[in-house]
Amino acid sequence: PFKLLNIYTTEILSKYRDQGFRDLPPHVYGVADAAYSQMTSFGNNQSCIVSGESGAGKTEATKIFLQFIAEVSSTAANPSGKAENASAAGSDSKAKGSDKVTLQEQILKANPLMEAFGNAKTLRNNNSSRFGKWIEIEFNNLKGTII
Repeated sequence: PFKLLNIYTTEILSKYRDQGFRDLPPHVYGVADAAYSQMTSFGNNQSCIVSGESGAGKTEATKIFLQFIAEVSSTAANPSGKAENASAAGSDSKAKGSDKVTLQEQILKANPLMEAFGNAKTLRNNNSSRFGKWIEIEFNNLKGTII
């Protein structure tokens, strides 16, 4: 069964965001970076399918993928410095003194709501999904910002 390893830190996310996926080992961040780079460099729409058997970590891999996309798209929206909503390692992404929730936060927070419907206990997984999920995020393809 899936086990969260110490390979999803802010530092590793930054490596894939800054160096790209070509010179680094295979990683969920690398897949996300490849899709994001193709979209922003060439304006090509992208699709990513996460598959595997029960308990393999599909839901967690999707969350990690979305965290990377939220981070790089918020950096694209705020190129002057660090993203306002660093999402790896679960940091608080609200701007200081503001109760406004960013679009990236809304996307990341929607996944648990989707998981609440149709899950059941199996021999391998206490919270196994009974259905596939379709997550669609629209971007300004060349700028890389979420619309």
